[in-house]
Amino acid sequence: MNKELKLSIIIKLIAIISCIYGLINTFYGLISYTYFTTLSNIFILIMLIIFLIRDIRHKEKSNMLYLIKFLATISISLTFFVFLFILAPAYSKGFIEAYKLYNWGSLCLHFITPLLSIIDFFIFDYKYKSKKIHSIYATVPPLIYVGFVILLSNLSVRWHDMKAPYNFLNFGSKVGWFGIDLSEYGETSVGIGVFYMIIILLILFIILGMAFLRIKDKMSMRKK
Repeated sequence: MNKELKLSIIIKLIAIISCIYGLINTFYGLISYTYFTTLSNIFILIMLIIFLIRDIRHKEKSNMLYLIKFLATISISLTFFVFLFILAPAYSKGFIEAYKLYNWGSLCLHFITPLLSIIDFFIFDYKYKSKKIHSIYATVPPLIYVGFVILLSNLSVRWHDMKAPYNFLNFGSKVGWFGIDLSEYGETSVGIGVFYMIIILLILFIILGMAFLRIKDKMSMRKK
């Protein structure tokens, strides 16, 4: 077993352990599975386990498998960036306290697992033959999630009296779908209408996907 394979296995194992710890400590009923954080971590966890097993068994991965892992990586990356720049700063008890929640389970799901997954993708998925259209595919998971949240909300599911799990998706706030009032920024709203936030996030998904694929492709060339 060469050094690269050993490092790949180590990074995946730490990410898997971090993810499982975070999922266990943040679980408080079925409502837990309505959060993008939880779902994106489960998504990447499944892919990391599949790739870990194939690494250990020295089995090749299909390009479709790499594509699915790319979508999982982009999803967990959104979890990383949204929590870092939107949710944690809006937390009433402070930025650092947001990561200390649930016995540091929040740190595992929002920082450690995402960061290791990103590193794993860039360094070890160089055999992935990417196409420009794949960056558009990156919008599929968040669009499915938005539809999922709207469906649950219409079925009277509520998240701390909000109509969505996150402040930037809370169409029940004063700004609603199309309003803009930055004075409303806080735990229940970012002060920008949900419609605009979805458009912004989809564009960010595409840009993030393009950036990830470009970085990955450049690193792949060096491998060759």
